[in-house]
Amino acid sequence: MFTRFTQAQWGAIAITAGALALAGCASSSSPPAAKASGSPSASPSAASLTAAQAITLAGQNAGKVTSFAATVNVQTSGEATTTISGTLQERTEPSPLVVANFGSVTAQGQALPGGIEEIINSNAIYLKLAQVAKETGKPWVEIPASELSEISGGNLGQLLQNNNSDPLVQTQMVASSTNVKKAGTTTLNGVPVTGYTGTYPISAGLAKLPASERTTVSQQLQALGLTTEHFTIWLDSKQQVRKVVTSAQGSKVQETSTIQVTSINGPVSAAIPPASQTATVPASELGGSGANGSPAAS
Repeated sequence: MFTRFTQAQWGAIAITAGALALAGCASSSSPPAAKASGSPSASPSAASLTAAQAITLAGQNAGKVTSFAATVNVQTSGEATTTISGTLQERTEPSPLVVANFGSVTAQGQALPGGIEEIINSNAIYLKLAQVAKETGKPWVEIPASELSEISGGNLGQLLQNNNSDPLVQTQMVASSTNVKKAGTTTLNGVPVTGYTGTYPISAGLAKLPASERTTVSQQLQALGLTTEHFTIWLDSKQQVRKVVTSAQGSKVQETSTIQVTSINGPVSAAIPPASQTATVPASELGGSGANGSPAAS
């Protein structure tokens, strides 16, 4: 049996597991996109496009991407004060898979020693944490897919972040902006990019998403009370997202995320931990079955 962790410790786990599970599920439920082995085909040069045309094309291209790798930094303050920093890979084909290594994770001012490694497929979420290894003698913890609905409600549901770990979702929502402006040029990882900045109402951004994603993302954003997002996005010569910075002030939290894409449509794979290396966490340990949805005291 697990020794109960503190709310902040499980909160950090829930933040990561919940956000990425939702990101992976949303992306995998999108309509099938055109296959691509590399970046999208050439499009008009940035110099010949208006800012609105550029982000519209970027949103369309983002909807066709089947995998990406990125560095991620998400910071929130308010009811859920957290920071998450590390790397993220995700694919939607041939089967959904998310692989994350967040070396720096804090929740409510408490650092999670060693951070979190995470693998998500259609069957389960696998988490690797130093604290879990001490408690169980096994390096990985498994949260079966059947338990995920328990994580999304109650007390831990308030800690789940929106889909700001997915640059493809962000890019599609950014395409709703009506005040976007060019913000200069630079180079990221050797790739020339053009920056664009602006704002958009969350409701307008949601309308840009496939219907299969819209409900999930909407519920997350509404829970945080977010209404307007500010952004700066950098696009390459094919109008593909290479970096996006967003910030939003909600009634419950303020959130800022910085996502830099390091590869597009590249291979994503992971070795699923064997049963001998995993301990299973029941929903009750994550607060799903506790009184009023709250975890019991440690």
